[in-house]
Amino acid sequence: MVDRIIKIREAAGLSQEEFADKLELSRNFINQVENGKKNCSKRTISAICEKITINGKSINKEWLLSGKGELTKSLTKSQEIGDFVSSVMHLSDDVFKKRFISALQKLDENDWKHLEEITNKLLNEKEG
Repeated sequence: MVDRIIKIREAAGLSQEEFADKLELSRNFINQVENGKKNCSKRTISAICEKITINGKSINKEWLLSGKGELTKSLTKSQEIGDFVSSVMHLSDDVFKKRFISALQKLDENDWKHLEEITNKLLNEKEG
């Protein structure tokens, strides 16, 4: 499993410290895992599969545990949204993405209907 954890971390483009931060673990623990001195708990394995993504896909738990199957699997809509919101939360308040998400949360049902109509119109014009 050690080789698979290293592969995940490297494929995600993360240093040991960044990987540890995403998993809410210490860099020292990750170093010990990668050097075969410590084993991952079920909680750590679940955290890797839930919190680490590679090219917009989550880690396949079966592959992590056994090496069988593919390294990644597609994210659910909820995971995609969660990843996006998480990335936006770290931006400064004046960045457009964060201001836009803040504005969206203030919409009422009527506003959402109008926004959906505008979006559908834009998508239809793009396809046509």
